[in-house]
Amino acid sequence: MIEGCVIKYYRLTLTALLALAVCMPLQAESVRMGTFTIPLMVESATRGVFIRLAEAVAAEAGEELVISLFPTRRVREVFAEQNLDVIFPAIDLSMNSPYLATTAVYSKRVFAFTRVTEPLVTRVEDMTGKRIGYTSGFSYSSDVLSVPGANYQSTITDPQSIKKLLAGRIDVFVGDEKSALRAVSEENAGHLVHYDAASPLSTHSVFFAFQPTTRGTELRRRFNEALGRMAADGRLETILSQTR
Repeated sequence: MIEGCVIKYYRLTLTALLALAVCMPLQAESVRMGTFTIPLMVESATRGVFIRLAEAVAAEAGEELVISLFPTRRVREVFAEQNLDVIFPAIDLSMNSPYLATTAVYSKRVFAFTRVTEPLVTRVEDMTGKRIGYTSGFSYSSDVLSVPGANYQSTITDPQSIKKLLAGRIDVFVGDEKSALRAVSEENAGHLVHYDAASPLSTHSVFFAFQPTTRGTELRRRFNEALGRMAADGRLETILSQTR
């Protein structure tokens, strides 16, 4: 009699637990995002325009985002090893393994910055034979880094290159418009440096790059839908227009 009651009790308990499991939503798996340092855009795993953008898009998509900061080359290796769900920001020339791209989030435009006492540089060919500064780890198109007769000098940050430009140690600095302009501002050099805003040396679409898997396909769909809503109501542009 007692044994029967015990069995009945366990059956009722099991039934109740199963019913509770059905009613409760499953805990969603976090989206693992890899990124790398970019002046202004990614200053750490918690700071930067692109960090704020990624967090906002993930929240709009109903996903929990876990962001990890890597050296530029290493983040691509970790993604290729499938230990990340997504890389952001990503551009076509920086990816070295299969991926699924979202719609473009931002247009990365690389310009040539020179001292105001020197002519504007509007074409890659204009840099022939010049001393060219660039930021190490930043993605450039191959023609920008293979100008005939040019002498290339890298620095860790944009402000370092701007300082070299102002000191006359390089003739041209090639960099992303937003981050380079911030570096110019930090050096109070707006009246000393110029560039042609209508003549980028190269332009590349920036996107979220997901794994080419079933999960990656679903995440791309969710992020694309979120990006569409945020572009339509102006939130996307509001975040991208921030300079701090």
